[in-house]
Amino acid sequence: MNDLDSQIGKYKITARLFNFINDLPRDKQYILYKQLIKGNVTTELFKLIIDMPEDEKNQLLEQLGEIPYEEEWIRTINLDENESFMRENIRKVCMMPVRCKVEDHSFKSYIIDISAVGALIETNAHFPIGQKIEMAIKLPNHPKALVVKGRVVRSGTRGIAVKYYDLKRIHEELIRLFIKTNQ
Repeated sequence: MNDLDSQIGKYKITARLFNFINDLPRDKQYILYKQLIKGNVTTELFKLIIDMPEDEKNQLLEQLGEIPYEEEWIRTINLDENESFMRENIRKVCMMPVRCKVEDHSFKSYIIDISAVGALIETNAHFPIGQKIEMAIKLPNHPKALVVKGRVVRSGTRGIAVKYYDLKRIHEELIRLFIKTNQ
């Protein structure tokens, strides 16, 4: 009976995962897939192509000739504190777990967009502009979570935009390396 309960428990977890993934927008499904295969998209595509019937391979060839297939980096403009000059920052769309602490309130969420100067955190909660926040960011290219301080610079329907402050140089370099990896 214990083995049966264990099997049923595994199926419940699998069913919950299926439902969660099915409800994700297509772009987030792709991001999750890319993270699960550790960025080896080419290898996985080759495996799928090998198993395709010849007529589907021909269809794919035709489609590839019509569709742009390279992702472009998202670029944003950032003003420094005194707005004396503008600087361009490369951002990376992702779905990375993050633990956040705002005053006495802690919550888990996902970073859905990251740069070397800030991040967009998915949340339904609204925080005032300037609100201090502490984040524990787990980058896939680093074994330990980075503890980063920031301030809320925007709060909207997609979540909160946070600009880092007092960012350690090593943390900035690790974030930049993550952004450049698997583009």
